[in-house]
Amino acid sequence: MMAAPAELDEIEYHLLLAEFDLLWSRRPLPGDRERMDQMMRLIEAFEAMRRIASSA
Repeated sequence: MMAAPAELDEIEYHLLLAEFDLLWSRRPLPGDRERMDQMMRLIEAFEAMRRIASSA
């Protein structure tokens, strides 16, 4: 199970991006869309937290 966005570290973020790219580049399998939606929420939350931290 993936960590909550607040607990996602830099390595997990990059692993998540790599997995997303893999899913994006292949023919969709059952469940891929749901997994990719979940991944996008985590990616967006991590990036938003990074923007907030860099503007502080």
